[in-house]
Amino acid sequence: MALSITGAGSLLVRIPTALFPIALGLAGLAAVSRAAATHLALPDLGAVGQALLALAGAMLVVDLLLYLVKLLRHREEVAEDLSMATRANLLAPGLMAAMVIGGLSAEAWSGGAMVWLLASIAHLFLLLAFVGRWLTHDYAPEELNPTWFLPAAGIMTSAMTWPGYGPIAFPMMSFGAGLMLWVMLLPLVFRRLVFEPAVAPQLRPTLFIVAAPFGLAAGALLTLFPGLAWQGPFVLLSAGAFFIAALILQWRFVGAAGITLSWWATTFPVAVVATGYLRLADAAGEMAVFLGLGLFALASLATSFALIATVRAAWCTCTKTVSRAEQEIEAMQGQVRGTS
Repeated sequence: MALSITGAGSLLVRIPTALFPIALGLAGLAAVSRAAATHLALPDLGAVGQALLALAGAMLVVDLLLYLVKLLRHREEVAEDLSMATRANLLAPGLMAAMVIGGLSAEAWSGGAMVWLLASIAHLFLLLAFVGRWLTHDYAPEELNPTWFLPAAGIMTSAMTWPGYGPIAFPMMSFGAGLMLWVMLLPLVFRRLVFEPAVAPQLRPTLFIVAAPFGLAAGALLTLFPGLAWQGPFVLLSAGAFFIAALILQWRFVGAAGITLSWWATTFPVAVVATGYLRLADAAGEMAVFLGLGLFALASLATSFALIATVRAAWCTCTKTVSRAEQEIEAMQGQVRGTS
């Protein structure tokens, strides 16, 4: 089989913003794996967390390079991505993944703090652009969905993963911005989910994103205010865990999605709540451990669904592209024979 230049180009055009949540999901699973390894004293699990973090970094680099090439060669398709709210929102997980990777690796890698800083600044500018669009464009009610939390509340990832680099005022500022937008968006999104038509089946795993800001806010408090009493972060985490449990009880509704790439939107929200519980394990006791490990298992299960969907999607896409390339080559050979 062969892959022609036009076939590869058509594949590049279809590179979606939905690839960025893959790196974020892997980074979130790496974080909770490391937290569980620390609490359970399991070095092997810690090694798994390190491997997942490296995989998340590699995936993020690949995503960024592919999308950069798409930007340079197919600007009209990138402009179309940016014009659609949901597609544009899915750019934020790339920056969130970079913050998690940079923050977690800062102790062992001197460049980690710089990665965290650059990603945080970039996300802040992205958020300013998005808020400007929200204020100046008219959106239909059905366009509002949980992915809007990614650029808005997602900036709190900067505060949660702060590696101690630079003045604390910057992560506190990002925490404040994300907290304000989260509080504003939460009732709007929940009203949309309750009183408007249900989210399309293939996108229902994205509902777990609603739980993510609770975990991000709790994690930010634990990072920025290490002397803070554990009860406040525990309340926030429990609110996120409650929503996750509510979705699990509606397993038929959520499971109607089947094995789809949207399961990547589940991994990070569940993982960030699980990580928060495990960080509170010493202070909050066995309940925090039980909830943290249970959500860790759920994040791992969601990741397995997402990995299956990713492999299947990659195989189908490449197969179609190769088939098209072979048809083009056969057509070219027929034309050459006809003109000779």
